[in-house]
Amino acid sequence: MHRRGVCPGTLYSVSKQTLMTEDSMEQRELTLMFTDIVGYSRLMGRDQSQTIAMLEDYRRILVEQIEKHGGTVIEFIGDAVFARFDTPQTAVDAAVSIQKELFTFNHFRDKSLPRLQTRIGLNAGEVATKNGAVFGDDVNIAARLEPIAVADGICVSKTVYDSVKAELKEPVLSLGVQPLKNIESKVRAYLIRPLGITYKTRIYYLNRKLNQNLGAYRYPIAASFLLVIIAAFYFVPRWLVPGYDANYVEIAEFQNLMNQGGEADYLSSGITEALRSQLADVRDVYLVKADEGILAPIRLEGSVQKVGENLRIAYQLVRRKGNVQIAGGKLDGAYEDIFILQDRVVGEIAKYLANEFGLPNFRPARIDMTSDVLAYDYYMRGLDYLNRPSSEESMDEAIKFFTTALVHDDEFALANAGLCQAYWKKHQLTEIVDFIKKAESHCNFALQQDDALPKAAESMGIIYRETGRFSEAIEILESVVEKDKYNMQAVTALANVYGLANQAEQAEEILKNAIKIQPKNWEGYQGLGLLYLREGNIEKSIAAYNKVLELTPENSVALSNLSVGYFYLGNFEKAANALEKSVKLLPTSWGYSNGGTMFYFSRNFTRAAEMFEEALRLSPEDFFLYVNMADALRQLPGKESLAAKNYRKAISLASSNLQINNKDPLAYHVLATSYLRLGQFEEAAFNLRKAMNITPDEIEVLFTHLHLLCSQNRVAEAMDILIQLLDKGYSPAILRADPDLALIRGSVEFDELLAKYE
Repeated sequence: MHRRGVCPGTLYSVSKQTLMTEDSMEQRELTLMFTDIVGYSRLMGRDQSQTIAMLEDYRRILVEQIEKHGGTVIEFIGDAVFARFDTPQTAVDAAVSIQKELFTFNHFRDKSLPRLQTRIGLNAGEVATKNGAVFGDDVNIAARLEPIAVADGICVSKTVYDSVKAELKEPVLSLGVQPLKNIESKVRAYLIRPLGITYKTRIYYLNRKLNQNLGAYRYPIAASFLLVIIAAFYFVPRWLVPGYDANYVEIAEFQNLMNQGGEADYLSSGITEALRSQLADVRDVYLVKADEGILAPIRLEGSVQKVGENLRIAYQLVRRKGNVQIAGGKLDGAYEDIFILQDRVVGEIAKYLANEFGLPNFRPARIDMTSDVLAYDYYMRGLDYLNRPSSEESMDEAIKFFTTALVHDDEFALANAGLCQAYWKKHQLTEIVDFIKKAESHCNFALQQDDALPKAAESMGIIYRETGRFSEAIEILESVVEKDKYNMQAVTALANVYGLANQAEQAEEILKNAIKIQPKNWEGYQGLGLLYLREGNIEKSIAAYNKVLELTPENSVALSNLSVGYFYLGNFEKAANALEKSVKLLPTSWGYSNGGTMFYFSRNFTRAAEMFEEALRLSPEDFFLYVNMADALRQLPGKESLAAKNYRKAISLASSNLQINNKDPLAYHVLATSYLRLGQFEEAAFNLRKAMNITPDEIEVLFTHLHLLCSQNRVAEAMDILIQLLDKGYSPAILRADPDLALIRGSVEFDELLAKYE
């Protein structure tokens, strides 16, 4: 096949044989595009009729995108297309759209057929035109740039790149100065590749440059090339950033943009869930949710906007180290095509992630949801309410919208799974048994419609577990794991049920097997750490959580659980430091409260009070936090009156709570502790009895009883309670550190008793 734009006598090259005069030509600033099909000759040799059919599809796609962006096709030459544009920006937009459309075409095409790929060259400059034909060296430069591009790539001159770089969102690689055949001046070129700049692409151009300069400089060039490769392997972020090698991605909730009516768009919940569900299907990429205290090296974020019947989904992938954007894009379409748009967004993101992590290109399977757009719309409305902080009002709205979704598509399994979750949450809020039955019913419907739906099976497993039906929970979760052994959430849920059913060995075996399959998935080690913590195997628990932190160093959950392990070992300083790191990642009232407790037992009462103050700032109506705050202040000189004020505030809030629920054991426990610290022993004993009548075996109530007996110098009775606490697994290290056990701590009997349990 002749190479376009370089042979004398063609329509678009300057020829001494041309009969046209300069006066008959027009000089114009244009951007020229040349394209050809990758491997066209090889495809023709293999199957001529199939290749001709591909050529028709190719031309159709290119003409459509060229004309859509204001371009004009000048000529078809075999598999090549020669076109012109008025500006570099429209030419680049067209080239990017062509590559993306070809990617979509290949995705939905029979995978047994060869891929349809193209290379594109672009150059801008002053050319001569007449009757639609163009002439000049800038035409030849565009033709020479095209074969420099890799498959799916766009090679542009510096003139084009300088014009578009401010608006360009696609990955770019500088190719340096490129010598072009029959072109006297050397041209600086750039590669734009919408599907990502992979390490293979970089190596290809390094080899190309090496071959161009091999000659007399082959040995120093080879040595330099080797050093570059070594340096690349040393400096590439995946070797420098913890968690990079494990392919962790943090997915943020897509943001709602305002629509024309000024109402908040509710679509983000559905779009985000769809992205998470599809990308979670990729075995070598591990997802974490943003805003839950776990940071990953790569963050996916984006936005959703609906204007009338049109929908826009925008996204960007950001490398956390240096806050560098790896890729980004936006897709526009009709709202009725939301399923196609979601799938295309996932496809683009998956391609970029494969390039970033050095994985084989993958395409997550599309999720079967519903073919009814209106049903999906109502489902997303329900999902929005389901994901809000739990309240009866929110759950009622979720139930209403999920039910409406089923009116439009009664086979919509995800809507039934949503109803299952909403009714279960409503039961948790109201303790009405009928809601459990409704939740179970809708989970069953969902599983009848799709027996491989993880959300329904896992929700059913939770219901069975929380209602003590362990054998049924095990059966359904085992069915999920059997279908997908890579579903680590189902695996850890199954192990958790075995642990609750006092089958710790079986739980441990399940988790260890899962870790063998996915050694870089933090959730397996997290489940193992929790199992060991419950079984009192603290050393193994700490080792498991440290493994979690090797994979995800900024993991609030692991740091919090690690602090509990150190706490039970009596290493209160390490426990406090771990929790301090945890709340920096995810500031919560319970996190600050636990951190304050750690500092309290390490005798750093000032820092403990500061942590409790932060906890109260986040939850100012939590009466238990006022007791914690008062306990810390009581240990500080000159803070006695302030401590008493906090005890009285706790009494006021707990008493108000008992007017609503007079069977709240925590409220009675708080009243007992507060009256005890204020020296009102009769009131303390009265409320302690109330708490013990409701929860006689609660370990914290026993602990408060021990404090009351010590405050009243009732040593023998205190020792009896001490034995009960130790028998229930209370940590001897905590008992040794407790400043309120001065009456018995240090006695021979106390030390001997604790030694038996250490």
